[in-house]
Amino acid sequence: MSSPKKSCMKRRDFLKLLPLAPLALAATGCAPEQEPRLQSQGFLLYGMLIQLSLLDDAPLSIEHALNEVEQTFKQEYATIHPWQDSPLTRLNARLPSGAWVELDPALRAWIERAQALETRSEAYFSPAIGALVKLWGFHSSQPNQERTPPAQSAIDALMHPPPRMSDLEIDGERIRSHNPHVQLDFNAIAEGFVAQKVMTQLQSQGLQHALLDTGGDLFALGQVGKRPWRVAIQNPFAEDALATFEVGSPNAANAVFTSGSYRKQFSYHGTRYSHVINPRTGWPSQGLVSVTVVTPDALLADAAATALLAAGLTEAPQVAAQMGLDAVLLVDEHGGLHASPALAPRLKLINSTQKIHLLHSGSAA
Repeated sequence: MSSPKKSCMKRRDFLKLLPLAPLALAATGCAPEQEPRLQSQGFLLYGMLIQLSLLDDAPLSIEHALNEVEQTFKQEYATIHPWQDSPLTRLNARLPSGAWVELDPALRAWIERAQALETRSEAYFSPAIGALVKLWGFHSSQPNQERTPPAQSAIDALMHPPPRMSDLEIDGERIRSHNPHVQLDFNAIAEGFVAQKVMTQLQSQGLQHALLDTGGDLFALGQVGKRPWRVAIQNPFAEDALATFEVGSPNAANAVFTSGSYRKQFSYHGTRYSHVINPRTGWPSQGLVSVTVVTPDALLADAAATALLAAGLTEAPQVAAQMGLDAVLLVDEHGGLHASPALAPRLKLINSTQKIHLLHSGSAA
């Protein structure tokens, strides 16, 4: 989440905005000569491009649907901003005391869903590590600025005991933390949480086919006429695509979310440090540079992509199985591709000389 100074709520044509987006995934619909045609519009929020694509014959106008998307994103992001004044920062200021404090109703769903996801990920995903994220310098509008890594002693001070969502206890309209190190940061699931919420709202109004792009992460409803949506996975080592594949079917939802260590990082003496912190060590993730997850639940996809990146190549297959995922793609630091058996056959690699290694539960083949 970037500084509001970079925000722009003016809606613009989708195609004009597309080149400005730091996309991890790019979406294309059917070819120009095919019907039905797409209409797409987008807006910028905290420096992130959010784009919505609907069919011409959609039951909702693009203006109405995009307005709902925009309002929902603005409201939820204002609730969970991790370092500017927000309900979340006010709660974080009170958690170290260990006393019961009032729980803002807008935060309850975020906390409860995150608690469940932390358990499913074997604690490779945990929004309770906000203090560690801040310690590493990623609570900033300039996260890539070169700086000195924190001392091991400072990391240890926040890891004994390690902060966990399970340290939070909710009783009615109040909450307390049993661990003074718990500081909440929901940035890792912000796009997934809000995308799932707003698209569910639009589905309840009759929308069956749409594509929502939240800065490169995608949530697809239905398909484009008789064809699935076609998406491209960003190459973490270049500005082009790594692979393409199709998602979508009538009356189905598909989320395609990518977490990459290349997105936010800083260097010190030739070593790169990722913004994805491993909650089990307190250190930035290592070994993998990109993880893509495909699943119907956008929130699960977002959390899982972060969890697998933190887990690394050896542990990621087991964590994926634990989280109930069957479609994942891992890119290691040497450019090696590792995909689950369910996803591998669907991938069309841009570089035909590359090879996909199959992942099996509990092992990286």
